[in-house]
Amino acid sequence: MDEYSFSGEYQSIINEINTLLHTDLAKDAFQLVKKDATEFWDYLIRCEQCYLDGSYTTADYSHDMENMLALYTLNHVIPLELTNTLKEYYELPPSKISQDKLSLDSILDGFVAGDGTLYAFSKYCQLDPLWMLVLVYYFLYKYIIPGEVHPFVTKPSNMLIDLTLPSAKIAVLGDWGTGKWKDGKEAKCAAQLVIEGITSLNPDYIIHLGDVYYAGTRKEEQEHLLALLPDDFRGKLYTMNSNHEMYDGANGLFKVAISDPRFGPQRGRTYFSIEIGEWVLVGLDSAYYDESALYMDGAIHSKKGGQEQAAFLSEKAKLGKKLMLFTHHNGIEYDASKLNDPLWGQICSALDGKTPDVWYWGHVHNGIVYKDTKDALPILKGVTSIHGNVPKLRCCGHASIPFGNGTGLYKTVDGVQETIAPVEYYTHTPLNAPHSTPSQHLRVLNGFAMLEINGSDLTETFYEVSNQHPKPKAVWTK
Repeated sequence: MDEYSFSGEYQSIINEINTLLHTDLAKDAFQLVKKDATEFWDYLIRCEQCYLDGSYTTADYSHDMENMLALYTLNHVIPLELTNTLKEYYELPPSKISQDKLSLDSILDGFVAGDGTLYAFSKYCQLDPLWMLVLVYYFLYKYIIPGEVHPFVTKPSNMLIDLTLPSAKIAVLGDWGTGKWKDGKEAKCAAQLVIEGITSLNPDYIIHLGDVYYAGTRKEEQEHLLALLPDDFRGKLYTMNSNHEMYDGANGLFKVAISDPRFGPQRGRTYFSIEIGEWVLVGLDSAYYDESALYMDGAIHSKKGGQEQAAFLSEKAKLGKKLMLFTHHNGIEYDASKLNDPLWGQICSALDGKTPDVWYWGHVHNGIVYKDTKDALPILKGVTSIHGNVPKLRCCGHASIPFGNGTGLYKTVDGVQETIAPVEYYTHTPLNAPHSTPSQHLRVLNGFAMLEINGSDLTETFYEVSNQHPKPKAVWTK
């Protein structure tokens, strides 16, 4: 098992959560919404069952598995004072996991799930205790103080004139917001390697697909996103809303990140468009109106609002140009086994039953290129893009979070690993750190994508980065 040390960042999060929990507003509000708020505790009880019955090793992958140690962490790992506050004022239920059983469980040594999620008791891996702690932010903003969630912005904050370039190079990186962190004995962490690799290729734009960790707080947006972005890309940067940004009520995202002058063309909104040659690039907020637990499924609108986004997408599609969509959440399941509704259905509905020509998303911590040949994706059932082609679907959520060789993305035939049929390429190059920790031994390289548009032509390239080679390495291009 990796040696895990709680940093100053941990104490900072503890202090902020403690302050929020002890406000009279929060305590009084809980009594008014107790019935709804306990839904969240019931959800974590269901998540814990994945561990108790061992189904996390045998069942199809689900997001519930990611939080199976949440109740244990909130009861036994975080400071006792905070645990007691959650019990006394917010009715935190006990965990049924025994400390003795967990300490002997091989899960702490690490294992890789189907989509590449790396379960290990290590920084930014899925069993990092801070993931469980920041669920308290979600609990507060979702149920206790929803009035403190930042309003959804539809009115542009400025009247900048949009430029249409005949050609451009666009860097795409997803789930990048870890900031700098100590990754074992590696010289640089993935977040540093990725942004250095991107800037070395001199793109015209950089689009971040969202996720600033752990909860997209104002401090984290400043230190984990803005601090690593080069100043000379001012006016060339775009970023997306995500499930993690929503944990803090999207306050860090709106008040710190996209209010920064470097994101000026985004105009203070979490949806945008860029016209390049014969293409229109559209970014949509798939988190704000998502009503699933922990904002994990994705949606661009709900009964509460967001219809402006569907109209925006429809309007841009009517330009007649090729349409490239960017969202944080995935349009299909990682292994192409099913469509991800409601997001998929909402996008197609806005496009009169069609899909974008190209769709990039993050959320799943992996780099995956799905085949775009006829019948390669049976789940599409013949549905085509707005220009009559098989849509190009891409997952690009592998810019910083540690992950492994997804066990659901390959099958073993006669001792040889073969990529599953719907997938053309996925990230699987071993990290091979010279002095690897147990979790690093299971990891693969992080990376990003670079898109080159020239008129109507599009060239896509996926890159991977490593401390072992100074330049980003192209691993797939088309």
